[in-house]
Amino acid sequence: MFQLDNGKYIVIVGLLNNLNYLLDFLKQQQQNLNVKNDSIEKYSGLSYEFINKHPLLKTLIDWYLLIDEDDRICDDKHRLLKEFINAIIYNLTKPINHFRYSDSIKDFALSLYILGGKLTYEFVRLNLPGSLPNLTMLHSLISNSNLKISEAEFRFDELQNKFKNLNFQYAFGSEGMTSVIKKIKYDSITNTFVGFPTTLAHGIPIKEHYKTDSFDILKLWFSSIEKSSLLNVHMIQPLQSSSQNVIPSPFLLAAYGTNTTTTADDILQRWWYSTRNHSVTPLAKGYAQPDIFNQFSQRKIRIIGFSTDADAKYLHAMRLISGFFGSSPNLQLHQHPLAFKIQTTSQWPWFFLRKQQLLLFLQDATHLVTKWRNRLLSSTAELCIGNKAISVNHLYDIIDNPAFTKFDHCLTKTDIDPKDRQNFNSCLKITNNGLLRILSENVNTQGTFIYLQMLKVIIVAYVEKATTITERLKSAWRVVFLCRLWPAYMSVELNAHNLLFLVLVVKEKQLPLEALNIYTFNSQACESIFRNIRALSGIYSTVVNFTYKQFHDQSANKLIFPVHYKHRHDRQPLSKSIQDEIDQIDIEQLIADAYDEAVTIYNDLEVLDILEQKHVLGLNSLSAYIFEHLNTNSQMYNFSSQVDIINSEEFELAADNDEDINSDNSTYEDSSSDNDHTDDEEQEITTEFINTTKREFFGTKVYDTIKPDVQNTYFKVLINNQTKYLHKQSACWLLTEETIRLSNDRLLR
Repeated sequence: MFQLDNGKYIVIVGLLNNLNYLLDFLKQQQQNLNVKNDSIEKYSGLSYEFINKHPLLKTLIDWYLLIDEDDRICDDKHRLLKEFINAIIYNLTKPINHFRYSDSIKDFALSLYILGGKLTYEFVRLNLPGSLPNLTMLHSLISNSNLKISEAEFRFDELQNKFKNLNFQYAFGSEGMTSVIKKIKYDSITNTFVGFPTTLAHGIPIKEHYKTDSFDILKLWFSSIEKSSLLNVHMIQPLQSSSQNVIPSPFLLAAYGTNTTTTADDILQRWWYSTRNHSVTPLAKGYAQPDIFNQFSQRKIRIIGFSTDADAKYLHAMRLISGFFGSSPNLQLHQHPLAFKIQTTSQWPWFFLRKQQLLLFLQDATHLVTKWRNRLLSSTAELCIGNKAISVNHLYDIIDNPAFTKFDHCLTKTDIDPKDRQNFNSCLKITNNGLLRILSENVNTQGTFIYLQMLKVIIVAYVEKATTITERLKSAWRVVFLCRLWPAYMSVELNAHNLLFLVLVVKEKQLPLEALNIYTFNSQACESIFRNIRALSGIYSTVVNFTYKQFHDQSANKLIFPVHYKHRHDRQPLSKSIQDEIDQIDIEQLIADAYDEAVTIYNDLEVLDILEQKHVLGLNSLSAYIFEHLNTNSQMYNFSSQVDIINSEEFELAADNDEDINSDNSTYEDSSSDNDHTDDEEQEITTEFINTTKREFFGTKVYDTIKPDVQNTYFKVLINNQTKYLHKQSACWLLTEETIRLSNDRLLR
């Protein structure tokens, strides 16, 4: 402190801050002392008799005494229990609007709501007062979690943040569809109607396309546009880094409703769109349409390739992009500077894939296996290898044969039931060693034996996690040569070529060793999210399937569950021995061995005799014949020039400019109350009158007046010549003419 010439004093800033700190400290100590005195005065009357009168209080005291003796009880095993008890007791002494919950209780409440459903959650909450937050708070927690997705929104920014935080650089992509209940719902957060097929522009879904404030337009959509029958999802499977020993969970990139009109060209351009937003370096000078890759170069993530189920549209798109007996002159992706390149294919007449590939593709092995099994179970297909029949009746005969027991073949008749077409466990059952041994010993079942043996080899090559890289390659190409000696199966060819290409790319150090976790290069991430959404329908729900809106809501619920002990050893880092195996692998010798094993399997069949007569039995001669056959009969062309004229602005992702909205759709007063977007123009009134004998609309959101901040969630309509405000979800209900359930609704099974 020092004095000025005018007699005033100035306090040094440091002294002033210290004085303020001292005063704050003294005030805090005074408050603590007052609380302590209040507690002493409040609890001074507690006696031993009072504690004995309330056994719960005595039990709590005993438990907390135990905690004081061993702090680990509180910190570890019973942490949630302690917070749960504290929440109940604390809230019972407070008014209902002053209830408080810790973060752990909120997380537990979300888990219970997600797993048990609304009715289960309310049952627990109402019978344990003060234990769990109400539904309004729960919905706010979900809305504020930043996990909400919008239809047709590609979440590249969230993906980039995840990869940056976890130090990921490479990933596999997958795409899949599943049936959904055809129903239109209103999404108040985005002010859009979901359930219509998403409009595509060059294969790219348009975000928030079905948005209107006109009831007439909505009615026109209901009458002229078919509802979505399928849900399409895009999943990204990150590739674990070398320092991690756990395979990362997949990421939901986008989801939207669609129908069966999607073409291979749509899929092709959609993948190209996904790829151009995941590049690692700027585009080389002189390449066509360089502006397409602006976002590509900003996100340092490399998509290695895509996997889908064995649907024909996806297979066609894969062949066109990779040039596998398919040509797309206007889309030469293999010439891109980021394309993978391998050097040693010119002397391999059995290898049909280009030496340069921007993306690699694998048909999902689980779908491939089940489709292979379904051909065997088909009642119309007549299969044979040479002069040997392939028939499911051979399996029925073994089950019915009293000479064999279940110990011998491990089969039941449900394992070969053709109705369950996606039963993968059935594929494992019909390829067990005991059954194959029985089939191999009967000369009349050699065709079925070879067919199931090929099925088993596919499982070994692409599904089993313990298979070595050498055995994967040999198994994949053994099936290829078995199919070349027999009618070719394009998915098997495509998978084996891309598997070998991937191994060569890793061998040449263009990709990390972790890219060889082939069992993650599939579309099972899509199937997994479909199963999870169905499983989260709640025990009181009768429907196994869901609408798009239900998927949209459930996808915001993110849970991580512990790994089952049987699978803990599946997630091991790739060892140095595998790197040595890759470095020492002799591809040409491996392929020759695979061909010899395939020929050996066909011994004693007339297939080899016919091929020898045609002079196509050798590895090179057979491969040349198959190449010519596929090139002549299976060549595909796509002269679409849409990709060449893509405008970068047209395909720019919709930025996440929406205001943060916290809304509760359950009540009129709170619905979308925080939405700052309002239309300055007067809302359009429907030109068509709605006439009804009803005068009161209890239970339906029809009002004479509404608050201005929720105006965009209502239609302004004329009902019985009176102006009314009809909520957009109520409008969907009004225009829905039938309730649709899928065949696997539990009530219809």
